Amino acid sequence: MSIYGNGPKKILVLHGWSGWIGQFKDLISEFDPGEYTIFAVHPAGHGDSEATKSHPGRFIEAVLDAHEYVGSSFDVAIGHSLGAAALVYAQSTRGCFDRLVLVSGPATIEGVLSRFARFVNLGERSERLFVRDMEETVGLSVDRLDLTTLAPGIEVPVLLIHDDSDLEVPVTESVALSEAFPRSRLTRTTGYGHSRLLQNPEVVREIVEFTHLPFRP
Repeated sequence: MSIYGNGPKKILVLHGWSGWIGQFKDLISEFDPGEYTIFAVHPAGHGDSEATKSHPGRFIEAVLDAHEYVGSSFDVAIGHSLGAAALVYAQSTRGCFDRLVLVSGPATIEGVLSRFARFVNLGERSERLFVRDMEETVGLSVDRLDLTTLAPGIEVPVLLIHDDSDLEVPVTESVALSEAFPRSRLTRTTGYGHSRLLQNPEVVREIVEFTHLPFRP
C-alpha cells in the first residue's frame, strides 16, 4: 500500500486487474495533502507484491486489510474496473466507506470471467470449468459477487462513471448498477474507452467535487 499526504480525511484508491497506481496520478494531484491522506492499495499480484497471480478475492482482501489498517471508515473510496467491484463487495459486508466512486465497474464478477473466457477463446465447457475453478480459488460463488443484488443494501452516495465506448466492460453494467443503488448518479462519457477515463480532466474534476460537495442524484 502506498500512502500520499497526511490530512485527516481518508481516501482509498484501487485499480483494476492488470492496472496500476499511475492511473490515479492526475486525480491524486488534485487533493490537498494537508487535508487528505490517500491510501493506494496494491492487491496481491500487483505493485510491489511478491505474488505472481491475482484474482477477485485478492482485491477484496486488500480492501478489507486497508480498512483494518486505518481502523475506521474512509471518507471516500475510488475504484476502477475490478477494483470498483471489490469496493462494492467490501461495503456490503463491512461498511468501509462514506462515499463510493465506481469507474468503469462491472455489475457482476461472472460477467467479468465470461468476457475473459471469450477473449481467450474458451469453449462453453471450458468456460464453466474456468468459472468453477475461480469460485473455488476465491472461496465465493459468482452469485454472491453479483453486485446488482448487493447494491440495494448500500445506502451511501455512489458516483458511477463509464464510457460509452468501453469494449472491456460495457456501459450497460454501470447503468444496471445505478438503477440498483438507492443513492447514485451515473456520468457517461465518450471516447475514453475502459482504461483512460481517469485521464479525462472533467472526470477528475467531477470526482474531486463529489468528495466534498453535498450529494445530488
